[in-house]
Amino acid sequence: VCSDGTVLTGVPVFRKLYELVGLGYVYAVTKNRFVGSLAERVYNVWADNRLRLTGRGDLADVIKEREQRIHAKIESAGSADCETSCKIEW
Repeated sequence: VCSDGTVLTGVPVFRKLYELVGLGYVYAVTKNRFVGSLAERVYNVWADNRLRLTGRGDLADVIKEREQRIHAKIESAGSADCETSCKIEW
């Protein structure tokens, strides 16, 4: 989300980030209509499949496993003082 409220998604996110850190030339080629369109299509395929392609299952499974780990940590803390002993590593 940009300071003006604009929400960027896909390749424009990376283009903006690289511009902000002085490496805009890396994604500058994606400003070309043909290259940008191709990059967006490739990125969308990657974004839709990145968890599966990297061996992490689908998003629903990842979220479910994370919730289970968090609940297990909370339950194992019992009635302890949660201000000091219930720290959950994200």
